[in-house]
Amino acid sequence: RTWRPRMARLRDVVIVGGGHNALTCAAYLARGGLDVLVLERRGLVGGCAVTESVHVDDVGDFKFSRASYLAGLLRPHIVEELGLVDRHGLTLIGRDPYSYTPSSSKPGAQPGLTLWSDAQKTRASIAGFSSRDAENFERYEAFLDQAKSAIVPLLDGAPPDLLDSRATASERWEAAKRIVRSARGAMTSPSGSGHRSSALDVARLFTCPATVLLDEWFESEVLKATLCTDAIIGSMTAPSQPGSGYVLLHHVMGEALNYAGGQGSPWCYAEGGMGRVSGALAAAAEEAGAEIRTEAEVDHILLE
Repeated sequence: RTWRPRMARLRDVVIVGGGHNALTCAAYLARGGLDVLVLERRGLVGGCAVTESVHVDDVGDFKFSRASYLAGLLRPHIVEELGLVDRHGLTLIGRDPYSYTPSSSKPGAQPGLTLWSDAQKTRASIAGFSSRDAENFERYEAFLDQAKSAIVPLLDGAPPDLLDSRATASERWEAAKRIVRSARGAMTSPSGSGHRSSALDVARLFTCPATVLLDEWFESEVLKATLCTDAIIGSMTAPSQPGSGYVLLHHVMGEALNYAGGQGSPWCYAEGGMGRVSGALAAAAEEAGAEIRTEAEVDHILLE
């Protein structure tokens, strides 16, 4: 995919930068019949989702995911529609246990808190610090699942706007159905959970600081500290800041592994590092007819 000088031609779409979002857009635009060109400054595509290597003495070259490191939030319909697993070699691996927090080096003390895909193993680990928290954790996850049910219908499309004068009748109808599914999710408990929070509690999740929510649910500092990581990873904010509670949803939002044949934890890795995700997306884009050029830095953009 190294760039070579060639005769220019008019393109329907030119995408500057070959990150994973750009590659996804390129694949779908090309599938829609458009002539798409992706220009990437570096010698490899992927942006933050790349696998690179570093030499370690006595070990050799060590491959690692340079920035993004988990693939669980990759939307399952993208995995399926672009054939990332079936045709382009992407393999997703579950992370179990999905969290470990060391807590004490004192003799006889529990060495740390471990969270597993298995609910009973997680409950037993939490009970080592607080039996009350062990009881509440199942209700807490049911609460997040309920909030997730309100969000998922809104994820895979533009925010629904029933008053958009440019929308067709069918587009407004689809927007209305998404709004109804979202509202129903906010008011309905997850199947079989036996726990239901009010729609107001769910709405509060999106504005409340994570620390306030976690203080209401739990008493163990090690558990609260562990769950706070879900509220700050990738957000560049403090868990005490309003709105950080929403990021807690990442604890339950990942669905990619379920499509790829796994189960349990929403967290998963890409075999070979995150560069494999970008590689599969690039392959899907090229399969659809998009052209990708690397080492092709864009100096400026002319608008006419």
